Amino acid sequence: MARDIRETPILFGEDARRFMARMQERHPVSPEERERCKRHYEYFLKAFEAGMREKRAREAANGGVDPCFRQVK
Repeated sequence: MARDIRETPILFGEDARRFMARMQERHPVSPEERERCKRHYEYFLKAFEAGMREKRAREAANGGVDPCFRQVK
């Protein structure tokens, strides 16, 4: 059985200042890196859409039930 998720700790003092300073830092991304990330995103989006088309086709062929997935009740 899974454990409970602990609350996110609240930062005080120097830890809070360090965290806020880190959040304000800018990390510029090169145009090549941005383009690479965009290509990867588009690739995975196409794969997801193809998978969803297949899932909807299986459901349509089987009366709304996808036989590839166990039905949880």
